Amino acid sequence: MGSRNHPLRVTRSAFGIRAQDLRTLSRGEWWSRRWIAALEAMRLGARFGRGRQYAVSGQVTELIVDGSQVLATVVGSRPDPYRVSLGFTCAEGKARKRIEDALRKSPMTLGRLLAGDMPIEVGDMFRAEGIPLFPEAAPRGKTPEGKPVWDVAMRCSCPDWARPCKHMAAVLLLLGDEIARRPATLLALRGVDVDALAPRDDDDAEETLAAPAEGSAFASCGAMLVRRLGPIPFWRGTVRCVDSLVKMQSRASAVAQDAVSGASIDLRG
Repeated sequence: MGSRNHPLRVTRSAFGIRAQDLRTLSRGEWWSRRWIAALEAMRLGARFGRGRQYAVSGQVTELIVDGSQVLATVVGSRPDPYRVSLGFTCAEGKARKRIEDALRKSPMTLGRLLAGDMPIEVGDMFRAEGIPLFPEAAPRGKTPEGKPVWDVAMRCSCPDWARPCKHMAAVLLLLGDEIARRPATLLALRGVDVDALAPRDDDDAEETLAAPAEGSAFASCGAMLVRRLGPIPFWRGTVRCVDSLVKMQSRASAVAQDAVSGASIDLRG
């Protein structure tokens, strides 16, 4: 039973970040399944379900990913929100350079990462440098004082002694939701920026941004064009991000065609 200081009910007025595809992660691509399996290996028990509820209902009101460091604010059962920090073990120095060189030498692997795919051999590149790609449940070792050293350093300001607590679980699940759409985020948490490795070609960029030729099928492929924008991280709406963007793009395309043809434009719809 709850007490006056620790009510069982959690506020639902946070309006924070909402997971978009959390229900399908365990049935998604292999890297999504591996992420969920890694969390389940931590034996969260009921905390996994509570963390999922927090991630879906918008209880995480702030989430900042800065390289291998993640900072988040989570609204819980107390008036003041909890502060969560995650620090992922990442490749540094020569180890990071060897991974980056390996990706540059494999254009197909790099191209698939940039296109939102995750080749299995990427994990081998990190494993060769002693860096796990997915969170590990067991300690990596011990300090000279005998304290365990974890792959992901986790801290939360809540009084729960468990690691991870439900607030950390919510943040990890939101990260999994983002990694499912853009697996390169997983590499960024391990110290490798995939976007920085992409070849640059000004001519290709100008061609990509050029207006479509007259008579093209621009208006009929709205959903495809929207998805080419890539993932929108940490969405706060109650409706899936892609569905909202497709609707807006379809309406904007119709108005643009009316403007080009000289027809009257009705902006009330």
